[in-house]
Amino acid sequence: MDFLPVATSIFTLFILIGIGFIAFRLGYISRSGASGLSSLLVNVSIPCLIVESMQVPLTSDLMQSMKLLVLIEIVVYAVSFAMAVVIPLFLYGSQFETGVLRFMLIFSNLGFMGYPVAYAMFGTESVFYVTLINLPFGFMVFTIGVFLLRPDLARNPDLKRIITPGLIASCIGLVLLGTGLTIPSPVNESISLLGSITTPLAMIVIGTFLAPLPFFSMISDFRVWVISVVRLLVIPFLVLFIIRSFTSDPLLLGIPVLLAAMPVAANTVLLSEEYGVNAELASKGVFISTLLSLGTIPVIGTFLLL
Repeated sequence: MDFLPVATSIFTLFILIGIGFIAFRLGYISRSGASGLSSLLVNVSIPCLIVESMQVPLTSDLMQSMKLLVLIEIVVYAVSFAMAVVIPLFLYGSQFETGVLRFMLIFSNLGFMGYPVAYAMFGTESVFYVTLINLPFGFMVFTIGVFLLRPDLARNPDLKRIITPGLIASCIGLVLLGTGLTIPSPVNESISLLGSITTPLAMIVIGTFLAPLPFFSMISDFRVWVISVVRLLVIPFLVLFIIRSFTSDPLLLGIPVLLAAMPVAANTVLLSEEYGVNAELASKGVFISTLLSLGTIPVIGTFLLL
């Protein structure tokens, strides 16, 4: 990869975030409108992008890459869980606040930012790998994630929340991949068009999410800054250091590291609100980590080029 095209792609995404921010502040996009765009993104465009990306021949090389990717993701989650166990011990907070902090360290924003940033850096082929990495995410969020936030309520996970359009699309994609089947052309072209709106739509939605948040109150909690630095820099650099020892493939090395460098998952706020824990702390984490990621993602991208 050359630095200039990658840097240009990343900063193009951030310009789109700025457009979403300004559009919300000027009243062109309302809160309900932003919510509708977010729902369209999560339930329609990303699932379409997933289905399109997994219509590829299942070769022996691809099988080897998939096996190695599983090993790499075990490393990623091992590092994330280790940080989530250790770091909050040094940060003051109640039991529920500690759960929120741990959630923020384990779960990154794979959906909203992972797909478009990986696509910008690595092209269409990256979506396939991001989809594989994203497969266990929804299940883990609504099982392990809920347990972290409210261990007293997490014994009976809600299957309706786990079985999402993204998970269904991933399963359809795996069937297409395993059987070699393809979707008929007119339908597939529609799926492709819907999938192509993912990148600009995701960035605009993130901009609308940042716009209404009160800046000064959001930056006042030092714990959020510590968590953000670990989430955005420490975890991805540890992952990069470890997996460089057993692969040099640009995609298998770059995509997991890049996804490990994504900001705190937006689900942190939604679930914290729903389960009655500190949603304000969760909002601060998403806000600060997303804001800082505008600078840290290019740093990670630069190191991946070395």
